[in-house]
Amino acid sequence: MLALYGSIAMIVASSVIYHLAQKSISGGGSLFASLASAYGMAMLFSLAGMFLQTGRIDVAEILSTRNWQVLLLGLAIFGIEIGVLLTYKAGASVSTLPIIVNGVVMACLIPLGVLFYREHVSLTSLLGVMLIASGVWVLCSTGHA
Repeated sequence: MLALYGSIAMIVASSVIYHLAQKSISGGGSLFASLASAYGMAMLFSLAGMFLQTGRIDVAEILSTRNWQVLLLGLAIFGIEIGVLLTYKAGASVSTLPIIVNGVVMACLIPLGVLFYREHVSLTSLLGVMLIASGVWVLCSTGHA
């Protein structure tokens, strides 16, 4: 139980820091340089985590994970990062962008979860989806995106 809720707490804390950092990145200089710097830090943290987990940094293992899922994940991460940076630079609000994006992502993932992973959607989940969708609609229709 601690692993589940501790992991969720880590996601929440990291997401808050993520959005505050993204919104705060100055407009001067290249956005891609900012991403490259951030990914350099992420790589250092990942390598440290690999060392703590296995007691070594295995370059062969790192290079062997070049399968399509890892490449797709890299593309997705890059798309999320540059998309959020550009959206904040276009004037999006830090208080509403995460709600809108996560609401739309959830609407996309529910049918995909059912189709590809045979996940079940309960009536309670559908009610939650409807509430979130209505919130996204209100935020977008009132110009608070």
